[in-house]
Amino acid sequence: MQGRQGREGEAWEKLASRKMAALNGTGKVPAIPQRPPGMTRIDQPPPTQRVGRPKREAPQPKRIRKFVFVGAAVLLICAVIAFFVGMNLFQGIAASSGPARTTTQFLTALSAKDYASAYSNLGPSITIQISQDEFARQGQADDKCYGPISDYPEVADSATSTDTSQTYTYNIKREGLKESYKWTITLQKDQDGTWKISDYGNDLGPRGLKNLPTCK
Repeated sequence: MQGRQGREGEAWEKLASRKMAALNGTGKVPAIPQRPPGMTRIDQPPPTQRVGRPKREAPQPKRIRKFVFVGAAVLLICAVIAFFVGMNLFQGIAASSGPARTTTQFLTALSAKDYASAYSNLGPSITIQISQDEFARQGQADDKCYGPISDYPEVADSATSTDTSQTYTYNIKREGLKESYKWTITLQKDQDGTWKISDYGNDLGPRGLKNLPTCK
């Protein structure tokens, strides 16, 4: 039985060889290619290598120091300029606020009929000519005749100044008058730095108006 199966197997192999030879047209069974000697066996394909991103070059220390130095110099220059601009602005505001504050105190005191406080804002060029009592009587007479001062807005762009003097013009409104009148006040800076009124026209009453009431 086994001999028969062996003969059948050999017959089958011969038949398969003949069919292969007929297929390639040579009449011969093609040989199986052999692996070259010394060739490494590879069971799996080699892994694909990933291409890395190009690295940025780090800035050189010299360039960093140069940029830091330039930036610090620019900041220092800006700080110096800002300091001087701020100082000039502060001095200008301080210089203008001094005389403006004096005239405001003067007019506020007159509107409140506080003649003593108003007199304290006058400079020596006026106080040497008129006493506090005379000044108070002058103010009382004008308030009685024309009514007390009710408002005193400053005329726009009327202020003029020098290093030691300042002039303002106001629109004075009194309760007994239908029209307002302009009043120019000049101030001088004393040696101690305070601002005092050096000229107010020697009259606390209205000026430049027609049809004024007759005062008794």
